[in-house]
Amino acid sequence: MPPISLQVIAPVMTNFYHCIHCEQIFNQAGMGQQVHQEEIDQYPEDVRQDFTRLADWLFEIAHQYGDQIRIQVIDPQSIEGFFKSLRYWIRRYPTFIVNGQEKLTGWDKGALDSMIQDCFTTE
Repeated sequence: MPPISLQVIAPVMTNFYHCIHCEQIFNQAGMGQQVHQEEIDQYPEDVRQDFTRLADWLFEIAHQYGDQIRIQVIDPQSIEGFFKSLRYWIRRYPTFIVNGQEKLTGWDKGALDSMIQDCFTTE
């Protein structure tokens, strides 16, 4: 049985890095982590909380299903995310798409677990 596909359309916090040589210099000077933490701290608190909540949720799903599920996180601001938002009429985030068919928007963990379990029973 092929793994279940779980695509997650949700805003992703972006952290910019410099060239590898500059990163090494920043790290040796003890500034590397500080620079990147300042970038993350510029996001509003609610965005950081939602991102952490989503990451924790996805780690839990990955741990629970292992190789039986393939998780792909797509930023709606990317080209792929823009087209997926159009294709699936996504207006709110996070939105979860299971096997390219079932769509769930929001934070209903029970409903998502049910959608994933249904894929195992129908296969």
